Amino acid sequence: MTLSSTWPRHGKVTLKPFTEPLSETEWRRFYECFRDPEIAEWNGSRPLRMPLWLFKRVVMGEVGRGDRLGFGILDEQGEWLGTVELYELTPSEATLGILIGAKDRWGQGYGTDALKAVLAYAFGHMGLKRIKLRTYKHNLRAQRAFLKAGFRYVQKPAQSPPRLSFGLGPRLEFVAMEITKEEWEGF
Repeated sequence: MTLSSTWPRHGKVTLKPFTEPLSETEWRRFYECFRDPEIAEWNGSRPLRMPLWLFKRVVMGEVGRGDRLGFGILDEQGEWLGTVELYELTPSEATLGILIGAKDRWGQGYGTDALKAVLAYAFGHMGLKRIKLRTYKHNLRAQRAFLKAGFRYVQKPAQSPPRLSFGLGPRLEFVAMEITKEEWEGF
């Protein structure tokens, strides 16, 4: 695969805009990320059950709405690792979401590199002033990647175990983080 020199990049990753055609292999890897039960749990959802053709339609419909900007995360060889997107876009801010679906690459810095690439694009090319996000309180790996990319806690999470909710398992709590353009420029 030939990677465009105009696509955002940092360190080991290149971000391929969803507005670019995806290969059948990229679509399949993208789709499989959301079908994996472990990844779905980290993403706060159930494993995807829709067929691939419908998944493609849903994704392309979201791309065409104009209130979000998504990228595939590609490694040094152009292999699909996951996705990063900016959604709830306004002229000055956005909410960030990231998913590294290639579990064999977890903990190797790809998420941090993808975050740095999308932040440079958001604050530079797009002129945004603030990027915010929410992640599960228990997702410490994601929080470490966000901190390495310059994010800060909006409110520092308490160091307490998850509370149980009516015997149905842990009540999932979120942590809010954000970074401003000024913070990013000084990072």
